[in-house]
Amino acid sequence: MINIESIIVVIEPDQTNQPALQRGIDLALKTNAKLMVMLSVYHAGYDLTSMLSSAEREEFRAEYISDRYSWMEEILQAYDLPEGTLTAVHWHNKVYESVVKTAQEENADIIIKSTKHDPVVTSPVFTPLDWNLIRKSPIPVLMVSTHAPVAYNNIVTAVNTGDENRVHSHLNEKLTDCAGDFARLFGSDLHLVNAYPPSPVPISLSSPSFSYSNLDRAIKNHHNQALDMFGERHRIRVANRYVKEGLPEDVIAKIIKKTDAQLLVIGSVGRIGQSSETIGNTAEFVLNKIKCDVLTIKPDGFIPPLH
Repeated sequence: MINIESIIVVIEPDQTNQPALQRGIDLALKTNAKLMVMLSVYHAGYDLTSMLSSAEREEFRAEYISDRYSWMEEILQAYDLPEGTLTAVHWHNKVYESVVKTAQEENADIIIKSTKHDPVVTSPVFTPLDWNLIRKSPIPVLMVSTHAPVAYNNIVTAVNTGDENRVHSHLNEKLTDCAGDFARLFGSDLHLVNAYPPSPVPISLSSPSFSYSNLDRAIKNHHNQALDMFGERHRIRVANRYVKEGLPEDVIAKIIKKTDAQLLVIGSVGRIGQSSETIGNTAEFVLNKIKCDVLTIKPDGFIPPLH
């Protein structure tokens, strides 16, 4: 469940339009939440000022922050900010750390950031900051993919109900509860999708002692039954439950298109280092194939690896 009382919006430093800000304003008005708009900055030239006195270095830093704050204030004038909106410019050489720490200090319930777009490609273009937030933020992150306002008429939640892993089971509940909160807030139709891997390829096409077709049927039935039980418990309509064989990124993308969903709610386990390179993060594979907004959520107890 997500109880939104405090929202952090991350301003993009190199663009005039700020879709994440508009989404943050809309969400703050719907929930009566406190809104903070932040910009995290750092200038590489600061590293070259080591030969200056500490006072001169501080002056360099202060002037740059002041300049960026003036730029942000000019951008914000185009938006109708809720009363009491806070603004901040933070100096940090790792932007994602600055965002996460600020969100923790403000007890934020959600971080909202926009993705970039390239006219050559059809899907959003994610920056290193985007990936770091998705992987390392213990706070839910809403990645906004479009400049146009959306109503979130359809919300898709990606779950893994066929796996008896305790962490996955708890995350399934958390994802669906959060998606349900958004659905009630926006009057949305909620959908569940569960992708499961293909059956193992038989070593031999003919086996006297084993039927691979029976195995395939048993696996399919297992996932269907698991999602039905889960869907019934969360009161999701039968027509809005989807169980498909295939890679999660392919299956989820197809369901997003089929339902014309404007928001995907998905879990992110936050693998980093060698593990992320060899195993990969399902959320990241999915994000490269869809165009809608995405809310990524971590399992309970996740500790951000900021250092």
